[in-house]
Amino acid sequence: MKKLLPFLIIGILSCSKEKGSQIKDLSFKTIDGKIYRWEDLKGKVLIVDFWATWCKPCQKSLPELNEIYKKYEGKVVVIGFSKDDNEEVVKSFLAKVPVSYPVAMSNRKVEEMFGGILGLPTSFLIDKDGRIVRRFLGYVPPDILEENIRRLF
Repeated sequence: MKKLLPFLIIGILSCSKEKGSQIKDLSFKTIDGKIYRWEDLKGKVLIVDFWATWCKPCQKSLPELNEIYKKYEGKVVVIGFSKDDNEEVVKSFLAKVPVSYPVAMSNRKVEEMFGGILGLPTSFLIDKDGRIVRRFLGYVPPDILEENIRRLF
């Protein structure tokens, strides 16, 4: 197994979107019914976070992402895509762990736009021009995320 691990890691990384890939048409409907189109998001730094209610690292990162969203309001947009199967489960979870940023249900089209989601949480940092500048697999401490955000201003 140890001999296969490097090849497994290379395979996983090769499936992800390359740094510098352009997001061209991110449109979605949030769980509260609001529709976002790419035109609404252009010109802002985006954090796109794929998560699930049952994911412990995701549960830790949601309030931290919410604080970043509030701190950089108007400059940074956080978008959460839940990988849960049931929208009602997500709504119930968010009633207990509220966030101010838009949350939508993930789907194959959105996931393919980001090169597929292989683990949770997975977050993407996207610059004002719509280019993916960082992909984070797993929990990211807020200070590391903010350091990367500040480089884009």
